[in-house]
Amino acid sequence: MEIQIKDIKGKAVKTLKLPEAIYSVPMNEHVLHLVVKSYQAARRQGTHCTKTRAFVSGGGKKPFKQKGTGGARQGTSRSPLMPGGAVIFGPQPRDYREKTNQKLRQLALKVALSDKVRHGKLVVVNDFALSKYSTKHVLGALSALGVSKAVLSDERKDDLLHKSTRNIHGTASVTPAELNAEHLLRYESLVISETALNTLHQRFEEK
Repeated sequence: MEIQIKDIKGKAVKTLKLPEAIYSVPMNEHVLHLVVKSYQAARRQGTHCTKTRAFVSGGGKKPFKQKGTGGARQGTSRSPLMPGGAVIFGPQPRDYREKTNQKLRQLALKVALSDKVRHGKLVVVNDFALSKYSTKHVLGALSALGVSKAVLSDERKDDLLHKSTRNIHGTASVTPAELNAEHLLRYESLVISETALNTLHQRFEEK
């Protein structure tokens, strides 16, 4: 399996052989669902909180006499049945994280990468050629490569690509170490530099 490596003007400069162990994985929607759901759940703060009877202040005095009112008896004005009272079965602080092991996350990434290759949505460039912050430069490169909504990945020590991309609607920038299955499902295409692709392959070799 081979793919063309292009420059930012869309011209093919050479070809690269892709490992079939990474880019020939069949579609597995169940694995993608589990992994993406765990990523989304981990971002939930879980700080929501309602007050139960133990936390509502006041209510020490019986609000009205037991009999003769024609209404139901009440022992406290902070009962869940009274205005200003507690909340029954309301949300409490909790941790939403769902555990997924490394093998499952790597498999999901392989499935997503393979799907991008099958649909021609993986674009490898030799270099993004960024020497300054320039949204115009990135837009021109995306137009020349024939992609619009894409996640861009490069192995850089500066933030030029990130800051040049963050103002483009439908586009994001992540490092190859951060790239995951959710990024690939969220964006139509993956535009990745050759060095970043090598770093990504090294992730699958790590034990």
